[in-house]
Amino acid sequence: MKFAEILGDLIIESGLSKRKVALGCHITTSQMASFLRGAIPSVASAVRIACYFNCSLNYLMGLDEQKDQTKIIRKDYDFDGFLDRYNKMLESNKITHWKLCQNIDISESVGRGWRKGAKPKLESLFKIANYLNCSIDYLLGRAKS
Repeated sequence: MKFAEILGDLIIESGLSKRKVALGCHITTSQMASFLRGAIPSVASAVRIACYFNCSLNYLMGLDEQKDQTKIIRKDYDFDGFLDRYNKMLESNKITHWKLCQNIDISESVGRGWRKGAKPKLESLFKIANYLNCSIDYLLGRAKS
């Protein structure tokens, strides 16, 4: 994942200080510093950063090369519909949850947790989107595809 590098580039391109960007993203300056050192943000923080820079989560996480956010249909995210979208992508790719977990190195128990209402972390969403060739924004209900 190239998150720290991309975030750093976006801050430089904005011409603003890291502090001003952090305030604009509604995150602390220490969180911003941590992200720039390589920490992966929560889904909520990543969505706020993507909205601030008007880019997709796929771009922010290094899955897309273009910053374009034209497919984004909502600024927030919808974990409630995640499982339906996830299952739809499994079905369209003709793969089981168990096989996907094996292939992307996610514990199957983590996936069982999603079925019980646990929310996936950004790292898991990145792996799923990359493997299933869909967008993180789609999995979170921010984009139609």
